[in-house]
Amino acid sequence: MPLPTAAAPTEVRLAHCLLDADGAVLSASRADEPFYAASTIKLHVLLAVLRAAEQGELDLETELAATCTFTGADGEEFILSGDHLDPTHPEPGTPIALRALATRMIDRSSNEATDQLLELVGLDAIAAIVGELGLGATRVERLIGDAAALERGLTNETSAADLARTMHHLVAGPGLAGDSHELALAALHAQTIPIIATVLRDGVRWGSKSGWVDGYRHDVAYVEDPAGAGRRILAVMTAGLAEDEADARITALAAELLPGLTA
Repeated sequence: MPLPTAAAPTEVRLAHCLLDADGAVLSASRADEPFYAASTIKLHVLLAVLRAAEQGELDLETELAATCTFTGADGEEFILSGDHLDPTHPEPGTPIALRALATRMIDRSSNEATDQLLELVGLDAIAAIVGELGLGATRVERLIGDAAALERGLTNETSAADLARTMHHLVAGPGLAGDSHELALAALHAQTIPIIATVLRDGVRWGSKSGWVDGYRHDVAYVEDPAGAGRRILAVMTAGLAEDEADARITALAAELLPGLTA
């Protein structure tokens, strides 16, 4: 039986937020409206993991046994299955380093890696990051695939403005030193389902994190032209659209808002 996700929306919505290299807002529409976050919450988990590593609370080289079994909000175990699984993820019991889990959570959007890291750092650590960055629309209240949490009304939400601020902090903000910063940039650039990046011209540096479930399709990307105007960060969130239409709306907006950076 498939694990549950958020209910598909009935209203079509599109929101965006564009920041410059300093984090100032250049363009925004409905940017503070909360959307179901899908896999974009993995950026907040990444920040919490890297922060714990930099504070000496975690060692990224520590190996854990890979797993797809986790503890739900009701205290009972649940097992990720079906579309929640990454077919390339190591088999349960296989040793995997925290560094690899953090990378796979972003570049492959692995739900197994995400839940394992969420259990490791705890939801309170994510809430602390959210509070520190002033992300007013962001809530990370449950693990992915936790049916008991869904039944209790717990959810994962964010907004275009919050996603843009989170990406800005990962890419340019204080608090991430060399190794952590390099891990974040490499994973963001290697992600396997980019949307905004598909319309960038050759030579533009980028990194991104997309998210999708039925009825929701989002992407947040940093883009940088080494010979041009500098970095931009664009977050676009959609609800109520089919996947192809959502991608078309996201890329059209990217072409409009990133002149000179798109093909």
